[in-house]
Amino acid sequence: MYRKNNHSTPPLETRIIEVDNKHELNNQIGSHFKEFRESRGISQHDLGIAIGLSEDIAQQHIYKYEKGIIRIPIDVTVKIAKTLNVDLIINGDKMILIPRKNTE
Repeated sequence: MYRKNNHSTPPLETRIIEVDNKHELNNQIGSHFKEFRESRGISQHDLGIAIGLSEDIAQQHIYKYEKGIIRIPIDVTVKIAKTLNVDLIINGDKMILIPRKNTE
């Protein structure tokens, strides 16, 4: 399911998202998840399967989540963060995404 990158990538940094605008929140979460997914070398399809989506919608849903086209439910946000090895902290009006190092 996971494929390793053949090139060196810079370490991922913590992301802090302000949660005052729902539409912008979805765009930001999706954009950060895309960056984390790509840095981990995981395809949209494989991420979708890993979080429990069916084969026929896995890639489409992840694409739509990453583009902010559809809202990412909080339970799915947690599953994606866990699959991508990212700590997710919600603190007041902020959502904090802290990528952990891969242990591969």
